[in-house]
Amino acid sequence: MTQTPPGDHFAIEIESANVVLREAWPTSCIAYFELASSSSGVALLLTVAALILPPLLLWAIRRYRKMQDENRIPFPFLELPQELRDMVYENLIEEPAYPPPSTSPAHTSSMNWMLPLRWPSPSPTSQQPKRSNWILLANKQINREFMDLLCKRTRFHLTVSPQNYQNPCASPTSTAPSNQSIWKIGADTLKQIRSCDLKLVTTSAMLGVTDPRNMSSSDWTLARQIRQELTALTNVSSLTLDAKALGDPLWNPLWIWYHACQSFKNMGTAQSDTDPVGPQLKRITFSLDSWSPGENYMARDASNKGAWTWYCVKGHNVGVDGVGDVTVREFCGKLYQDCRICRPEMDSDDEEN
Repeated sequence: MTQTPPGDHFAIEIESANVVLREAWPTSCIAYFELASSSSGVALLLTVAALILPPLLLWAIRRYRKMQDENRIPFPFLELPQELRDMVYENLIEEPAYPPPSTSPAHTSSMNWMLPLRWPSPSPTSQQPKRSNWILLANKQINREFMDLLCKRTRFHLTVSPQNYQNPCASPTSTAPSNQSIWKIGADTLKQIRSCDLKLVTTSAMLGVTDPRNMSSSDWTLARQIRQELTALTNVSSLTLDAKALGDPLWNPLWIWYHACQSFKNMGTAQSDTDPVGPQLKRITFSLDSWSPGENYMARDASNKGAWTWYCVKGHNVGVDGVGDVTVREFCGKLYQDCRICRPEMDSDDEEN
């Protein structure tokens, strides 16, 4: 009988054990243990990497940011010549408006129902929102240089309307107008303004009386306050006024135009009731919030020693305004006086008569 070597006995026992194990355990369990034994090294490496990489990346990011901060050098803007700094400021200039334009829908007139939808809207299109000039907050020198250029190169638009003015008679708790400023503008800024447009958007209630026929233009509280605040414009060279009347079924807009004209046309002259007399108006226009036939306007005639003169909508001279205060009838006659250049047939009618 042939004997089996001892080493062969051990191999046979291992193989027999494997056969028994495969028969006794499910196939899925056997596969799990085989996979675990082969991937244990990979799992260990992934665990170590997950523990080391996040702190390493965080340290690298912080180190990079620190190097950026150390190497960052501010641009020496104030070391540039004044001419170059002014070129930068000019790209940021916007025409200032006080108060700022509202984002609410524009005022709709009672006459808009007569306009077909395909007709263009009579109201001006709203401007796109503009970027803020954060450069003003950099330092005092930049603020001073920018404001100086802004006041010299742009035209300021000052508006008085029911949105920023409340008749003191309307509320018993309201503050007296002499203690309130209509426009929130610093005194130093007002002194630097060179060009300015004043827009007076007026309702009948803003006149402060129940019957405009019994009112004197010099007694208009709002106009007196505006004239007093405009005395701060000591360096202005161009100042205009647009008197806009808001619709009122009980009042004729002519009264608002008349009192606005008489209240402001003597400003800046010897007839002014303010001390100092303030700046002179160069032009006074009249408008409505609805359709109008086209009113004449007033402007100073440089060829006639700066006398107030009436012009048609096309800029033709239609007559000189009366000296001092005029009556309502005289004002209305000039406001709608026909232009002989635009209507030459009027001369032939006069010759026939």
